[in-house]
Amino acid sequence: MSGLLPEPVAPEDWECCGSDCGDACVWELYYRDKAAYDAQQRDIAQLQQTTQKDADEH
Repeated sequence: MSGLLPEPVAPEDWECCGSDCGDACVWELYYRDKAAYDAQQRDIAQLQQTTQKDADEH
């Protein structure tokens, strides 16, 4: 198990050079990391709901 992903921090405006760096752009990296973090949080919330529902049934 690799552990939980930390919540990504949006880059400051000055961190982007505006040169259309493609996949290496600080904003692209942030959006990728944010999407992974959001998916992790949805999975955790769903697991918690399932666990709570199972506990309530017993």
